[in-house]
Amino acid sequence: MIGNDIVDLKLASTQSNWQRKGFLDKLFTSQEQGFILNSSEPFKAVWLLWSIKESAYKAYIHLNGGRSFSPKKIVCSPILKNKASVLINKQLFFTESEINNDFIHSIAFPEKYDNWILNKCFKFNDHSFETQHLETYQNVLVAFANKLNIPISLLNIKKNTDGVPQLFQNKTPLKNAFSLTHHGYFGAFCITN
Repeated sequence: MIGNDIVDLKLASTQSNWQRKGFLDKLFTSQEQGFILNSSEPFKAVWLLWSIKESAYKAYIHLNGGRSFSPKKIVCSPILKNKASVLINKQLFFTESEINNDFIHSIAFPEKYDNWILNKCFKFNDHSFETQHLETYQNVLVAFANKLNIPISLLNIKKNTDGVPQLFQNKTPLKNAFSLTHHGYFGAFCITN
């Protein structure tokens, strides 16, 4: 199972004031707050930790079902070279993040992953949620069709009762795990074998 999250840094800078009273206390452990406050770029550190927590939470939901997002109960280890480990309800996840001036993208998986991972980040031209949602699904379907060497018309995506997207070939669910995300003008997906 896999999870991923992307944060459009320009949008994050206008949507939320991470320096307001109580913001950090509500979302981050004291160790995580220390990482943020000691960082040379605290704004990026906030959104890196957020992206890591979100991606690990999505991987956790893929494995366990249910929904109960409690950011302070998702505990990140120290981040080294854009890699971290995350503990959620005694389950360990590993993350890798891409950080640049436009976005932060994190991928989480429940074990050191040896199978192939295909991931792609892309920029949208349109800011509407519906257009971005459809474009993200289309990107995933094209990637799967190419990887599985089948016509895209045979594939579709449906969400299960927990809201987790699942791939189908005609009406048969496929076992390939994937995660998709979008925020602001950026989208991403990741696929495992």
